[in-house]
Amino acid sequence: MTTLGETLKQLRKQRRWTQERLAEQLNVSRSQISKWENGSLLPDVQSLEKLCRLFGVSADFLLGGEARRRELLREVADQYGAVGVSDTALTAFSYLLQNEEMSAAIYTLAKLPDKKRKHIETMIATIIKECSELL
Repeated sequence: MTTLGETLKQLRKQRRWTQERLAEQLNVSRSQISKWENGSLLPDVQSLEKLCRLFGVSADFLLGGEARRRELLREVADQYGAVGVSDTALTAFSYLLQNEEMSAAIYTLAKLPDKKRKHIETMIATIIKECSELL
């Protein structure tokens, strides 16, 4: 299950905001944002409400509840016009949202010409399959 800190960091990075910028939006200190993200402190109820309004999500979503999956599906559908997203695709999408370096690499891969992209996709799939069998 995703923690509030992980979710908060993910939402902040999606908007390309620094901790400082988010702190300014909420009228709190940057160190408080850092503590929320690393899990050493939880936001008070008023701050949680502000976070929900600012990011347009429910408290259940921020806290990693069941509604998180539904809201992620809604976000994917809104952003990409995708309907009927599989659990596998949703898990991959969630992972990419949390991993900025992988997101950038996948974006670069998507921009390559088809022939080059297909070749690299095959290599990546093979590497991942072989590595997962070793674990």
